[in-house]
Amino acid sequence: MNYFLVADIGGTKLATALFTNEGILIGSKEVKSENKDGELLFKKLVESFEMLLAVEGLSFDKIGGIGIGVPGIVDPNAGIAIYQNNLPWRDFPLKQRLQNIFPDTKISIDNDVYMATYGEFVARSFTVETFVYVTVSTGISCCTISEGKFIRGAGMAGEIGFSLTSQSGHTLEASVAGPILEKNGRVAFNDPQLSLKDMMLRYYEGDLRATSIVGEAVVALAKEIFHILLFVDPTCIVIGGGVFNNHPSLLEAVRLELRQYLNHPLLEGKEKRIEASIYKGNAGLQGAFARCR
Repeated sequence: MNYFLVADIGGTKLATALFTNEGILIGSKEVKSENKDGELLFKKLVESFEMLLAVEGLSFDKIGGIGIGVPGIVDPNAGIAIYQNNLPWRDFPLKQRLQNIFPDTKISIDNDVYMATYGEFVARSFTVETFVYVTVSTGISCCTISEGKFIRGAGMAGEIGFSLTSQSGHTLEASVAGPILEKNGRVAFNDPQLSLKDMMLRYYEGDLRATSIVGEAVVALAKEIFHILLFVDPTCIVIGGGVFNNHPSLLEAVRLELRQYLNHPLLEGKEKRIEASIYKGNAGLQGAFARCR
């Protein structure tokens, strides 16, 4: 039996998992990531893999595939981590370094949002449908699959965090991302220790200040989703990432806001195409497994 090792590497945590050929998750591990020393980060990745294998009594030659998602710009063909804003890798030959340790193993490296997108795509048994995955977390990005292939553009397709909102000079990321919501909450409530979780609790309780902050974010995101619908006309749009995975009621708020823009008969009901993530925080790991099989 072949086993598969996968990793979702972020600036805060490094998550790894071990799957069977049938897709059964038999082990997972999370360790603190490393954002200063690239060699130390690679060492942590390999050690995490070794620990997963040791628990199951498996050797390296039992691994049939390795899939890894990393943030930022990646060359998926060469397996090079070109530039990661929150990681210490610059043109790091990740695939080759792993191939030296696992010489007979298929290795797939890609952007973490692309991996999560593929995980959600496969979870819905899609094959040729046009599918968009939007992540709202520390940052904001999206990925599109059409006819079974990623739309990569010249390398930065899907970086919707740079999109301009109706507020002059404001980007979508500066209006909707988790750290911004938390920052706005701290200012509104004059509490420098206020967490996003605490602000969202006040939102659920109907506090007008929290409702205003979240409402502005919902409007900005709904308008961006509207543009995606017009431009790509996807079968399905999934909104994932930490903010929406932890606060699923925001999904319905975006649907309700979007519905107001769908006045033309050709657009009626398209807000129903918005769905929640199936895999939540494990979407990247699941996608990495699907890619390396």
